[in-house]
Amino acid sequence: MNKLLKVAVITAASFIFTVFVNHEPAQAADTYYHVGTIHSSTPTSWRGNWYSYVNGKFCLTQIDKYSVTQKYNGKQHTLYKSTWKGYRKLAFAKISGTNRYTFNAYATKAYQSDRGWRKTHRTVEGQKISVLRDYSGGGAFVDLFRSPVYKSYSNH
Repeated sequence: MNKLLKVAVITAASFIFTVFVNHEPAQAADTYYHVGTIHSSTPTSWRGNWYSYVNGKFCLTQIDKYSVTQKYNGKQHTLYKSTWKGYRKLAFAKISGTNRYTFNAYATKAYQSDRGWRKTHRTVEGQKISVLRDYSGGGAFVDLFRSPVYKSYSNH
């Protein structure tokens, strides 16, 4: 009877441990960026249409609750979606030690990373305008606006 009790306790403990480990959010060591809490949806203030002007053409970035999609040069491409798996799964999180956020917190390699985004302000013709800044390598960025723009606002 004593052996049966020990086996039952060990089995229960290992089951609880397995459930706990499998439900824990991704830790910094598992991902390319050190991130905070990972969310499966985008913040309400980020949702909607964001416009940029790239190489003489409009680029429309659409952010909804569970996906991020871009339309450029007549083609549509979904970047991240909450139902997908791997690094293209929508996983919104703050990148630790910066003022940037990522849509793909599960990325494990540099080439999978989106390099970070953040909401900020930009002064255009004397007006302070809210923009969504998309960072790329080397500190370069492109600013996205809530309405169509006819000029590229970027820092290459």
